[in-house]
Amino acid sequence: MFYQAEYVLEQQCVETEKFYKGRGILICETSGGLFALKEFRGQEQKAESLFRLGEFLTDHRILCDSMVKNREDALITEGIDGTKYTFHHWGRGKECDVRNRMELVMTVSFLAGFHAACEGVRVGNEKTETVYEEYLRHDRELRRIRKYILSRKNKSEFERLYLKCFPEYIQQSERVLQVLAERREICGSHTVGMCHGDFNQHNVLIGTEGMMLIHMEYARFDAQVSDLSNFLRKSLEKHDWSETLGLEMLREYDRVHELNEADWLELYDRMCYPEKFWKIANHYYQSSKVLDSGNHYGKLQKELRQNAARQRFLKTLKRAKL
Repeated sequence: MFYQAEYVLEQQCVETEKFYKGRGILICETSGGLFALKEFRGQEQKAESLFRLGEFLTDHRILCDSMVKNREDALITEGIDGTKYTFHHWGRGKECDVRNRMELVMTVSFLAGFHAACEGVRVGNEKTETVYEEYLRHDRELRRIRKYILSRKNKSEFERLYLKCFPEYIQQSERVLQVLAERREICGSHTVGMCHGDFNQHNVLIGTEGMMLIHMEYARFDAQVSDLSNFLRKSLEKHDWSETLGLEMLREYDRVHELNEADWLELYDRMCYPEKFWKIANHYYQSSKVLDSGNHYGKLQKELRQNAARQRFLKTLKRAKL
């Protein structure tokens, strides 16, 4: 990216004084503040949708890495080798610290404010899976991985552990799918609108000017609890599924952007699904099995240790609101 950065930056509407590498981006210092140069994968229509979303959020005073058009009034700039780039507003700050309970509550409050502004709003024509379709796909993938492991002669520690715990986790998957299939429309509609699509601690900056949403590439029109459940899961895994922390975060979200009955039900269903188990298995399946360093085995062991705590949290969540 560096060898052609100057060529791409020359085509932007601001003069870059210096640039340096960030997480998957180039951060650019200018007289007008910070900007970021990102590789862009997608069609022009997607870029236009993200640009309109950025304008919408800016109008509603929500800081985000909104896109900036280049000197040719285009959103996408091609590098010398044909790689596509987009240019974005950026901010000074640090990522949310998942070990800091106060920052977690602040961040979930910010998420709720973002959702409140975007409730019912649709930017672009993104087609997404329903949660039932998503989890049905995950279920099939878990079974495919089991079949693959059974076919292997010399099984690793991870593979033996996967086969051992597979029955328990596939039962969790089946229970959620059954509930989702039976629950269609019984409690009215859950809240939909624009979602971040990958809301986690790495995609929020906390700075002196406030909090800022970054890396909006996966933004989509969906059930807004999809963002909330993702952030809850990422956060609570770091706190051994603390019931008090989880409820504090949920109460703060509900205070800013009230969850209706259907929202609580869908949130509960999403939290019940063994997402972490699927992620570990899927990452293993996509990686080199020969060069597996035992990282997958360690992660699966940790998930098994936390499973009981997650089940306790789910019981608390069910009593709290459902």
